[in-house]
Amino acid sequence: MYRVIAAYLAIFLLSFATAGAAQLNLGFPKEPEHIVNIPAKVPGRGAETGAKLYAPEGHGPFPAVVLSHPSGPLQQHMFQWAKRFLEAGYAVLVVDHLSPRNKKSNSDHSVSVTEYAQDDIAAMLHLRSMRFVDGKRIIQMGFSYGAMAGLREASKSFRAKYLDGERFAAIISVYPWCNQKVGRTLQDHQWNFYDDTDVPLLLVLGAEDDEADPRSCIDKAKENSAKGLPVEFVVLPGTTHAFDHTWMHNPVVTQQAGHSVTYRYNPESVEATWKLTLDFLARHVGRPVIR
Repeated sequence: MYRVIAAYLAIFLLSFATAGAAQLNLGFPKEPEHIVNIPAKVPGRGAETGAKLYAPEGHGPFPAVVLSHPSGPLQQHMFQWAKRFLEAGYAVLVVDHLSPRNKKSNSDHSVSVTEYAQDDIAAMLHLRSMRFVDGKRIIQMGFSYGAMAGLREASKSFRAKYLDGERFAAIISVYPWCNQKVGRTLQDHQWNFYDDTDVPLLLVLGAEDDEADPRSCIDKAKENSAKGLPVEFVVLPGTTHAFDHTWMHNPVVTQQAGHSVTYRYNPESVEATWKLTLDFLARHVGRPVIR
C-alpha cells in the first residue's frame, strides 16, 4: 500500500515540480489512447474539454509533443494536429488551458500567456514521467495564444524567472502575436518574443493575418537569427489567422478593436506547415523510430 501511495505522490509532485507553475490540477491522463477521435463541428458546439494523451502502439520511447491551443477552447484543429503527430510516431499531450479554470474562452486574456507557458511545462514534466516517452525529445507546438507561450518558453531569461529553467527540445509557434512596438506594451499578452532565444524555434506566420500581424514577428526573428540564435520563420502567402480551422471553409469576418479580422481555412497552408514542422524536427530532435 505504501508503495502505491508513494508512486502516486511521485507522479503528482512531478506534475507540479516547477515552483512557478500554476498550482492547478490540469487533469493530465495517466494512460494514453492510441486513436485520436476528432470532434465534429456542430453549430454552437464543437469544443472539447479535458487534456488528452495519445501514444503510438508499442513500448517506445517515443518523442513527444505538447499541443497548446489558442485563446478559444479546444476545437477540431488541435485533434487533427494530434492525429498527424501520432501517425508520425510521436506521443501527444493536448493541453486544456481553460476548463480546469472553469472558463470557456480566454478572449478577455484573464488567463495570462505566462500561465499558458507554465501549463505547457507541467505537461512536459508529466510526459517525462511516462515510460514510453523519450524525455529528452519533448517539443511544444502552440497556436495563437499557445504560440505566444511557446515564444516565451524559448527564452532563457523567461524560463529562469518563471519556469525554473525547464526547456523543450524545440518549439513551433503558429500564427502568434509577437511584440507590440507601440501602445500599451506592458499588457501581458503584448510582449512575447525575447532577445535570448536559445531553444530551436520555428515561427509559421500568415501573410494575410490581420489579427496577429506577422510584422510583429518578422523583425525580431530576423534580428535573432542574425545574432546566430536558433530562430527560423516562414510567412505563408494567402494565409489568415486560424488557417487550420477546417470548419471555416467560407471566410469568417469579425470585428476586433475597431477593424475587421478575416479567418479562412487554407488546406495548402496546413500541408505546408506540416512539412515545415517535420523537416524542422528532423533537424533538431531527430526522426521517430517506429518499431
